[in-house]
Amino acid sequence: WEIRDWRFTIVSPLAFEDWERCLAHSKRVRTFSAHNGTITLDSSALESMISLPPGTVLPNVTGLSCCSSSTLFSYLPFLIGPRVQTGAILIDGPAFRSSALQSFASRFRFLQSVKIVVEPIKRPLSSNSISSFITQMASPRMLDVHGLDHQAYRHITSFSNLVNLIISDIIEMPFPNPGRPSPQTAFPAQALRELKIMVSNTLFAINFLSVFHDAPLASLSISTTENSTPTNAFVLLSAICIACAIPQLACLHVFLCECNDPMYDDTRLYTLPFDFIRPLLAYPNLRSLSLACPVGFELHDISVETMARAWPLLDTLSLVGDLSEVATPRSRPTLTSLATLSQLCPKLHTVWLAVDAMSVPRVPCDGRGKTAAFTWYPLDSPIHRPADVAGFRRATLPGLRIDSRRRSWRDVGTFLVA
Repeated sequence: WEIRDWRFTIVSPLAFEDWERCLAHSKRVRTFSAHNGTITLDSSALESMISLPPGTVLPNVTGLSCCSSSTLFSYLPFLIGPRVQTGAILIDGPAFRSSALQSFASRFRFLQSVKIVVEPIKRPLSSNSISSFITQMASPRMLDVHGLDHQAYRHITSFSNLVNLIISDIIEMPFPNPGRPSPQTAFPAQALRELKIMVSNTLFAINFLSVFHDAPLASLSISTTENSTPTNAFVLLSAICIACAIPQLACLHVFLCECNDPMYDDTRLYTLPFDFIRPLLAYPNLRSLSLACPVGFELHDISVETMARAWPLLDTLSLVGDLSEVATPRSRPTLTSLATLSQLCPKLHTVWLAVDAMSVPRVPCDGRGKTAAFTWYPLDSPIHRPADVAGFRRATLPGLRIDSRRRSWRDVGTFLVA
């Protein structure tokens, strides 16, 4: 074993004679890591460890990182004192070892930040242990978890001090028919600033969001791969608008993408109209907006201008179709929209947006004006005359950088150099 930079590391099998020297220095340790599953413990050292009062070996540890395949995993509550504030746990060992999680929560009552990652093959067998661990926690501020049952989700809604919540890889619905929330029945999320939901079923995201009402979220990210029908997309956006307080929301990412092969009949290839985006115009402090659906969005120059005027603080805009290579929206904005974004959003630095560049619009009378210098990813934007596009870009968007692997769009840069 060794102690370096306030970190305790086991580098070889521990023997009984190591413990006296270990205990002499262990109070210095603030971070403990137990990831080496190949390290074995001498039986006498193990007996000595568990015979000591709990927390004697490493009484002042505040940061814990471990995996369930480690030999020490089951003994950590005996080794470590109760002052642990941050924990990162990987469930990768035998299922019976994950049951030790239940003693973690009762032992480490000061946990403020917890991340639990579960190997996919272990999730069905470890879900109960993880959920039991969550239900014993007092009042964490950051929670990043995989695989919970509905009881654990109900318990999460009692964490009034929660600031950051990340949930992923969930199958079970957390709240049956929650209905429309009200200030009296909603999750008391006075402190919640960041919520990230990464699940397969769009209905789950709708269901989970429905327990929020005017939460002071600054950042919301939702990613789903199934049941992302147009109807469900609109229901999800309605849930977002109810859940998020208007003044605080600055970052919104919503990815409604089908994971199925586009050749299968059950893959839903659809576009979303501007009416899907329209409710978000009420959020004037949006800085980053990323929306994705299977094919993309039906937009015009006027709809892009409406967005630009509603979000003057915007620095990142991404409106994309995940399967746009097999289908295209019926309508697209033109190059004029890029000039509009540049003029109305001075902080803009990144745009992912497909436009129709088959014809080049007339250069505006006001010329360049005040424009933002940003990088534009044209995606699958059609283009006919690269030289004319280069001329429009030179006249109206001098700070525009085009990032594309398509030869026709790279040619625009060639004409600019010429």
